[in-house]
Amino acid sequence: MAGIVAACKQCCGEGCRYHGRHGQRSCLGCEEASRIAISKGHRPACAQCGRRGQDGKVDERQTRQFYCSACWAGYEGDRLVEYFDSAAELEAKCQRLASMIRGARHVIAFTGAGISTGAGIADFRSGMNTKLPTGPGLWELPKSVKPEGILEQCVRAKPGRTHILLFRLWKAGILKHVISQNVDGLHRKSGIPGSAMSELHGNIFVERCTACGWEYERDFNTICPGGFTGRNCEQRGCAGKLRHSGVGFGQDLEEHIVNKAWSETESADLCLALGSSITVTPASEMPVLVTKNHRRDSTKGLVIVNLQATPCDQTAALRVNGMVDDVMERVVEILGEQTVPH
Repeated sequence: MAGIVAACKQCCGEGCRYHGRHGQRSCLGCEEASRIAISKGHRPACAQCGRRGQDGKVDERQTRQFYCSACWAGYEGDRLVEYFDSAAELEAKCQRLASMIRGARHVIAFTGAGISTGAGIADFRSGMNTKLPTGPGLWELPKSVKPEGILEQCVRAKPGRTHILLFRLWKAGILKHVISQNVDGLHRKSGIPGSAMSELHGNIFVERCTACGWEYERDFNTICPGGFTGRNCEQRGCAGKLRHSGVGFGQDLEEHIVNKAWSETESADLCLALGSSITVTPASEMPVLVTKNHRRDSTKGLVIVNLQATPCDQTAALRVNGMVDDVMERVVEILGEQTVPH
């Protein structure tokens, strides 16, 4: 796992304040320098080894922009490995996590696609040899394979074990807020209200008035070409056009949702990062902030539960290598029925 945060060969390494962010072998500062070079017409160099492509072309896909094929292969090899704690290690970590939750004042959850695999929705980044029942991530499948669309999976899915357990923690007053990168709507289906969540990338079941901002929850997928759903706001005196709330790659996030997420992050003394690679910005900066705010206290800060390595593993207060559903079920069991009632 340490290979994912190897020192950038273009800068000072781990002493660089950008080092280790976004799970890349180069630091953000060197990536910014590469972008500037490209904008001025210079041929880009591999951010790891410094080699330049003969044609000077840039691969526009995420995170691959500044790697030669050899360095990219090495990065991919690290990224796709799944790690599992032994039964004894897992039990000890679950006991510690339960203790951290008991002692926390403001607990938030930061959730990614990994928590929905238990509900039958495939994630994006799991490798071909993943142990997950949903199989390889959608971005890892060969081009010849045509998987079922993820939106169709979302429409059919029901909340998984982790969704239900997070709802119970919220209902008990322990979990204060959920910051989610998922669009599947399963947190709301579990019972957590929209007011207790920041759905950074939207929700396929929610459409929003472009005039007054009022949200409408539907029992069908609202995603449609062009964004506007053809319906109008029913609030008194409004009649504004409704637009689906989904946010595509490259699109700006809703400012009020991001601001709410940052506010909850600032207040948090414990962040549970569940099933997330913690690599997609700006969301990935939120768990990092909790770590920075509580780096002197080992009972607070960031807890990561994930199979694959993340760029925050070395700075997290606790790193659990296991299935999210199994870990959260055991933690709630340890907390007890009186603390987290059904």
